[in-house]
Amino acid sequence: MSVSWLDDVTARLPRHGRLIRALRDVVVADDRWRWFDVGCSIGAGDGDELSDIDSGIGYPEWFETVEVWPLAEQLVNTVGEVVDVLVHTMDGSPPEIRRLAVEYSDGVQLDLVVMPAKRMTGLRDREVAIVDKDGDLMGVATSQFYGPPDEDGAREWSLMAWWWLSDVAKYLQRGALFEAAERIALIRQQALKLFAAAHDVPYPSFGLTSLLDHEPFELPDGLADTYPRPDDVTSIAAAACAVRALLADCSRRAAIHLGYDLSTPWETTASERLSTATR
Repeated sequence: MSVSWLDDVTARLPRHGRLIRALRDVVVADDRWRWFDVGCSIGAGDGDELSDIDSGIGYPEWFETVEVWPLAEQLVNTVGEVVDVLVHTMDGSPPEIRRLAVEYSDGVQLDLVVMPAKRMTGLRDREVAIVDKDGDLMGVATSQFYGPPDEDGAREWSLMAWWWLSDVAKYLQRGALFEAAERIALIRQQALKLFAAAHDVPYPSFGLTSLLDHEPFELPDGLADTYPRPDDVTSIAAAACAVRALLADCSRRAAIHLGYDLSTPWETTASERLSTATR
């Protein structure tokens, strides 16, 4: 770790720096923790007082996972006064990886992912290794989250979005506008995951967040048109048509770039249903 990096964080953001130093000291002192890194805006050096601390900690393979989660919760309670903490398995993650969402009394939020140490190798864009006992964070960055999805994952992103577009058509016909707006938001996020994968953006599964956090910070054309007023049928209908176009374009881009077949009859079916609902 660059001492100057942590000194700079502490000088600009003393609450964040204090917490990072406290976490570092606990990880260094306990052999059951093998590495500790900080990423996203804080890691890149452009965080502010409102930024949370996005971080990861690795544990060794010999450490029984049933023992990891109480120890992890103890860790976050040791380094500061906790208002509340959630320990949970993120969507799509295996059970040996969990996230701790922590709120501290001084207003700092910690977003900590705890995983087997060997699941993560190398430093990724916008990340800093704070502790690296075994050299796991050296070399080429790889992880199941960092790179593009496999074919099954990409197809799931695309197919679920087309399925949800059928829901939008249904809700429009029923006049259930708020439900339609919720589905449009889900479709938009799936489309942005595909757009990120098509442009080799790290962590494409985080969709919009990854696009805004990583160069070239590009967003697809027409994105703003997919945000509707949930109480206006005309706005919902226009946003639904816009999100259909966005999904089609992002699926096409991802299919070409990744070499996957993302075609599905659901695209035609859902598009026809939406055309009927928006006449």
